[in-house]
Amino acid sequence: MVNRLRFLLIFCTVLSLLLLSVYKPVQADWKADWKKTLAAARKEGSVRVYGPPGNQYIDAIETFKKVYPKIKMVYVPGSGSQHANRLGAERRAGKFIADNYIGGAGTGGILALKGYFDPLPPLLILPEVTDQSVWFRKQHHFAVPQKSLFLMEGTVTSTIALYNTKKHKPGMLKTFKDLLNPKWRGKMVSDDPTARGRLATWKGIYYNKNLGPKFIQRLYGEQEVTIARDINQMINWVARGRYELYIAARGTEVATAKKQGLPVEIYRAPTSEAYLSGGWGQLAVVNRAPHPNAAAVFANWMISKEGQIAWQKNADRNSMRMDIPKDMITDQFTVAKPGGKYMISNLYQYRDVSGLKKLVAKARADAAKAAKKRK
Repeated sequence: MVNRLRFLLIFCTVLSLLLLSVYKPVQADWKADWKKTLAAARKEGSVRVYGPPGNQYIDAIETFKKVYPKIKMVYVPGSGSQHANRLGAERRAGKFIADNYIGGAGTGGILALKGYFDPLPPLLILPEVTDQSVWFRKQHHFAVPQKSLFLMEGTVTSTIALYNTKKHKPGMLKTFKDLLNPKWRGKMVSDDPTARGRLATWKGIYYNKNLGPKFIQRLYGEQEVTIARDINQMINWVARGRYELYIAARGTEVATAKKQGLPVEIYRAPTSEAYLSGGWGQLAVVNRAPHPNAAAVFANWMISKEGQIAWQKNADRNSMRMDIPKDMITDQFTVAKPGGKYMISNLYQYRDVSGLKKLVAKARADAAKAAKKRK
């Protein structure tokens, strides 16, 4: 027994020494690599970031300036299409101006698949950044197989519908399938599910195994849903009682309406029907960046604890980094629960929306034919 314990003690000691010998060079390597990259970035002197519009995003991203004052940040705000057009025009002219991109996975995914971005993992240096265990599901998530578009954000989207608090009670709708109840026929309003900016929501429903194409077909084919484009108008319609429900209303606009005193609230879906949306929170390093070291420093900072806290605090959107405080987020329903079985809608396997578009078009056409027959 004594010999066995002695053997185990010696074995554990040798193993510890081996691990320590491996760890120290690795630790020294990243420190040397970071020191070299940071020095080169300071020599380059600046970093140009193409990012989303809106002061909340600008404030979040420009926090970088306070941390690395020797690297001048040039921030160019714009929509996804504006950045896509800008990057395309620059490349056609043989110019490479941008270093980093932050934006949606729709446009960002297209740019990534065209080869506009470099694979990100080789550029990640800091241990707190390369450590995947601190992220949702203990891994980094990317929007494309090339791993060139990093998913920073994962905001839980679970809105079934907006309702009038003077007319309806909380908890009346418990699942999206409750919208198929005949009593709601002709009494609901919705955005166009195929419109730009709304595909992410309906993609989350289309690919959800508990809902899927059959649910969408029935909703738009049988329930006589009114389609509109003005978000504030639809909220006001529900607040005034013209419509009973506004399907999949956007949380940001609803929060503003509530602050204005409108009698509206949201019915929320269970976790099994919710999904994670990346919003504007996808990060990339642009291919052939003019300031490659500064681009790498910015990427490492953006994914770090400090960078993700800045994102959450200013953008008020949930980071998929799980080792940072979440109480700063206004709407706690949007915070992903550890172990939650949410669909991550910005992953590559959910990118194809052609089936969704065809389905909605057919359902609406069928509904229009049915309406004509009733007349």
